[in-house]
Amino acid sequence: MNRSSGLTTIASKKSALLYAFIGAALTYGALSISSNDAQQRQQITALEHKILDLELLVAQQEQALNNAYAVGITTTATPLAMATPATSSTAANTTTSVDQQDTEQSQANASIVVDSNQVLKALSTQSDRDPRSFPDKINDLLASNPSQENVAIASKGMVDLTDNRDLLPDYALESIYQEHSNPELKRVAAQVLSARGDNRLLEKQINTLAPRLHSESPEERQRALVELAKTHYAGAATAIAPLLQDDNVGVKLDALLALRATGNQGHIRWADPLRNDPDPAVSWLANDVVNHLQNLSETARTRLTDSDIASGIPLMAHTN
Repeated sequence: MNRSSGLTTIASKKSALLYAFIGAALTYGALSISSNDAQQRQQITALEHKILDLELLVAQQEQALNNAYAVGITTTATPLAMATPATSSTAANTTTSVDQQDTEQSQANASIVVDSNQVLKALSTQSDRDPRSFPDKINDLLASNPSQENVAIASKGMVDLTDNRDLLPDYALESIYQEHSNPELKRVAAQVLSARGDNRLLEKQINTLAPRLHSESPEERQRALVELAKTHYAGAATAIAPLLQDDNVGVKLDALLALRATGNQGHIRWADPLRNDPDPAVSWLANDVVNHLQNLSETARTRLTDSDIASGIPLMAHTN
């Protein structure tokens, strides 16, 4: 399928959807005029909801098809089957239409799963038909639609290629980090490079976040701590430590959580004094942090593992 025929398919889907809307409207009018029976009113409401569902499904199918073209693949997923226009004035026909649309929604959801997985597979595959590099494919994918789903697909693609320097060399990770502004994508690129033994990008990300830790706004300090926690990198613990003494209890608790997510045995000394904090929430969490870090050697998290990265990557919404 080429792009022209794919867009034609979308147009045909919209036309079919329009006919379905017309049929649904006729059914709605006939039912409203013929009876005020409670059961029929319920069926009319259900039909209205299904019309909204169909609008959503067409939008999802368009995004999935655009994603496929962005990474240079042809999808073989079953197209969305549109409902036969409802023209009968009977409640029985309305019920049949609703049942058919339930089936169509399940089929469409299944095709979206296939589309997301196909996009992910295409990102990680290089062929004579599509010789683009991994960074180029990510650039095209996010240029066509920088949605959270596509960021998740790109992030998962990088993690899957952690051990494949041929398809995803170190300089490609640096290119992705430098060229994109999405913080999730930048962090995952830095984490994958760390798993290969190079922490330069993670150190750069920590330095970028550091000024926010000194913000006058407690909420901004907390947001920066959350971002540091997501790195799961021991080098972030040093930046986190001063906020364990923050006057704001909320910031202090988030600092403990961030230390728990990034530290190791070598950082227990920073949390230990808080085990006797007068605030019971702080003392309880400090005890939990100390107990957790005791299980991690002083070299833990100095070079990230696959599990460290996987625990924080954005989730793909349409994977099994």
